[in-house]
Amino acid sequence: MNIQRLVHSILVVFCVLSCVSSKPYDGYKLYEVPISTGHEVQLLLYLQHHRPSIDIWALNKLGPKRMLVPANLQKTVEHFFKDQHINYTVKVEDFGKKYSVRQAPLMQLEDPTFLNSYPTYDEINDYLVQLATENFEWIRFRIIGWSVEGRPIRAITINPDKQRTIIVDAGIHAREWITVSTALYLIKKLIEDSDQYRILHEYKWVIVPLVNPDGYIYSMETDRYWRKNRRRLSDKCVGVDLNRNFGFRWDVGASLFSGECHPGFRGYAPFSEPESRALRTVFDNNPEAELYINLHSFGGYLIYPWSYESTPVANVGDFKQVGVAAARAMWHYSHQEYKVGSSAEILRYQASGTSIDYAYSVGIDYPFAMEIAEFGYSDFQPPTNDSLTMSAMAFVGGWKSL
Repeated sequence: MNIQRLVHSILVVFCVLSCVSSKPYDGYKLYEVPISTGHEVQLLLYLQHHRPSIDIWALNKLGPKRMLVPANLQKTVEHFFKDQHINYTVKVEDFGKKYSVRQAPLMQLEDPTFLNSYPTYDEINDYLVQLATENFEWIRFRIIGWSVEGRPIRAITINPDKQRTIIVDAGIHAREWITVSTALYLIKKLIEDSDQYRILHEYKWVIVPLVNPDGYIYSMETDRYWRKNRRRLSDKCVGVDLNRNFGFRWDVGASLFSGECHPGFRGYAPFSEPESRALRTVFDNNPEAELYINLHSFGGYLIYPWSYESTPVANVGDFKQVGVAAARAMWHYSHQEYKVGSSAEILRYQASGTSIDYAYSVGIDYPFAMEIAEFGYSDFQPPTNDSLTMSAMAFVGGWKSL
C-alpha cells in the first residue's frame, strides 16, 4: 500500500467532517473537576461505578471533566471530592433551568442538508432515500441490521464498484447528535460536489450515519444525555454501550463495565447487541477497507488502536504519520486542534470492546475514532448553524488539503 497516497486521501476526508419532551434535570448541578493525573481519572471511574446515575462527560479526554449530578447525590459527591483532595467548581447551579432554555425548537430549513438543525430519525431516512433514488447509478442504499426496538439500521454505499474502501459510522452513542449531522454532510459533499473532491471518488464509501437509532430517538424525545442503546436489562437498568460491545478483547477490564446500570455497560456477551452486529457486517463485507472513521463528540482527538491496553500496535509509526498529517490539515482549515494517539497515550484511559480495536483486529488498515472538536462549547449539543457547518467542513476540508 502507498501510505503517502492514502494519507493524501485521508486528509480530504477528515476536513470534510471537521465541519420535544425531555427528562427533567431540575435540581441537577454541573460540576467541573480539574484532572491532571491518571489516578484522579481512576477515582472518577470508581465514583461512577458505584453511583451510575452520575454522568461524567468526556471522561476520555484530557483536562477538566464535567459531571452532571442529581440533587440526592450532590452531598455525597462533594464529600468524596473533599476526602480525596479533589478540587472542583460548580459550573451550573440548576442545570434544569439552563437545559430548558437550550431545548427550544431548532431552526428548521427547507434545505435537506440539516446544517442548521439536528435531524430527526425520519428526516434522516427520508433524505437518504431521496439521495439513493436520485443517484441510483452510483449509490446503493441498504439495511444492514435492525435495532433492539426493531428500527432499520441503514448504510449508504457510494461508488460501489471501486475496490479501495473507506468506512465511516456515526451515532453509536445516542447523545452525540453532531456526529450524525457530520456524516450526513460528508454524504452530501461526496454526491453534490464530486468534482471538487475527485480524489475521494477513487474509493468506495460505506457510511452508516446512525448506528443507534433507538438511543438517538430517546435522546431527542426523552433524555437529551442518553448514551447507550435501549436494551431492557432489568426493572431499573436499560441500555448497553455499543462501543464496549465489540468482540475483540471484550472482557478486558470486565469489572469496570460489568454493572448493568453503568453508563458504559458492555453487555452480557460480545456482539450481544443487534446494532454492533450490524456494524460488524460492514467490516466483514469490506475486508479490503483501508480506513475506518468512528465519529464521536466531543474533545478534539484522533484516536487509534489499541484502546484496551497501553501496548502500541505494531505499525504505530504509520498511524502517527497519518493522524498528525490529518490533524495539521484540520488546524490549517478550521484552527481547531486535534491531538493524536492511543487512548492510553493521550487520554490516560483504556476501554475494551471498541469498534476501532475490532476493526484493526480483522484487518482494516487504519481505524480512527474521531472525537469532534468542541468549537468553544464543552457540551454534547453545540449551537446549531455555525458549529454544525464548521465541524463538518473542517473534517472534509482538512483531509482534502493533505
